[in-house]
Amino acid sequence: MTFQGYWSRLYIGLTCLSSDFGRKLVKLAALLRNLSLSARFALMAALILGCSMVVLGSWVSGRIEDGVLRNTAATAALYISSFVEPHLQVLANHDDLPASSTAALDNLVRQADPVAALKIWGRGGKVIHSSQPENIGKTYPITPKLARAWEGEIEAEFNNLTDEENEVERKKAVPLMEIYVPVREAGTGQIIGVAEIYAIAHHLRHDLQSARLQSWLIVALLTCFLYFSLFGIVQRGSHTIREQQQALERRVRELTQLLAENTDLHTRLAEANRRVEIGMERFLRRIGAELHDGPAQLIGLALLRLDSVQTAANDVPRKTSHQSTIEVIRGALSDALREIRNLSAGLMLPELGSATLSQTLELATRNYERRTGAAVVREIAGDLPRLAPGSLKACLYRFVQEALSNGFRHAQGIGQKLRASMKDDVLAVEVCDLGAGFNAAGESDGKNGLGLAWLSDRIETLGGTLEISSCPGCGTRLTARFKMREANV
Repeated sequence: MTFQGYWSRLYIGLTCLSSDFGRKLVKLAALLRNLSLSARFALMAALILGCSMVVLGSWVSGRIEDGVLRNTAATAALYISSFVEPHLQVLANHDDLPASSTAALDNLVRQADPVAALKIWGRGGKVIHSSQPENIGKTYPITPKLARAWEGEIEAEFNNLTDEENEVERKKAVPLMEIYVPVREAGTGQIIGVAEIYAIAHHLRHDLQSARLQSWLIVALLTCFLYFSLFGIVQRGSHTIREQQQALERRVRELTQLLAENTDLHTRLAEANRRVEIGMERFLRRIGAELHDGPAQLIGLALLRLDSVQTAANDVPRKTSHQSTIEVIRGALSDALREIRNLSAGLMLPELGSATLSQTLELATRNYERRTGAAVVREIAGDLPRLAPGSLKACLYRFVQEALSNGFRHAQGIGQKLRASMKDDVLAVEVCDLGAGFNAAGESDGKNGLGLAWLSDRIETLGGTLEISSCPGCGTRLTARFKMREANV
């Protein structure tokens, strides 16, 4: 394989590995996003606090072990200073120990129960004395702890017999503690050697195990306490956030629905306003036609009669005929005046400023009865709102006026009724009769009174609806409905 081919394969392999790792990261991120806040916190807190517990437990256990070893080493240093160091003062001037010093050291080792062996180190890693005679005179590599002992520090390690010079000690298969203590010359304090003690450490091993177990247990309990305390706080916060999020989502849905309704209402109002303008034009044309066909014709007839009176003014014998003509003129003018007053009364609203809804409906009905002489049965509920905007009262007045007038014009006022009720904040006003009825689906030409289409548009401008129920031979029922909350806006 060429060098270029090797690097090509290596690049392809790393690219595939990175892409696969990236896909796994994306999946993991998607999984985490789908979890709740408390679940994500529980996962991340377990990971972080678990790692922190391992680090803290290791550190605390190490510090406890180091403290125990230092205390034991200090005790051993005191023992050496008191019993071993006096026999080693000869090393200040010689590189070997006399037989008396060797025998004394061996005797100390036999009498000291925890001490398994003793070594005396000279310069250069040479063993000057040892409890194992085969090691005396040998030279071994200087270990870091031995080097620091030559610098005046007390060093200790537990059950770490890995150095070359520990071959004999390893064979004993017992827990041993190595302690390096510098040996100083009396008077000058100069280091003249290093004493290495191997102490049997059964009790020390038990103490260290107990210390490690207690330290790990305390760290674990503290970690669990912190974890569950924080998890409880985050869970409550997550629950609160979830409730607020759900409430916000509900509010957004409600606002979205209200926005859609407002948009629909705005469209309906715009269309209703357009139709109101068309209806107003029709209404004005109708007024013009009624004035032309009613009062104008009567006044025209009166003028013609006046002309005939003027022509025969000097004809005294025909006085009786003139008198009858004058009576005809007077009747025509009276009828014209009455029609004009009826039209004016129908166009002008009464004062509704302080009237309640019930009083408004009652006033519209009484005025209709006074003009037409017809009777209307009233069923007005007592729980109608007392306060209502003027636009709503004016609309209801016109609705009752026009509905009753259409019933009188097309149904001769037979069986007319007015009902008004409130249910679930919805005001319903119904006007019905027992006349011949009509095809409600085709009623849109505006010929009946103000025109049902224009009447519907006027109601819709206030957010209401007009329902028309009629068919030939079964009477007519008109119902106007208003949501009071929207009507009062």
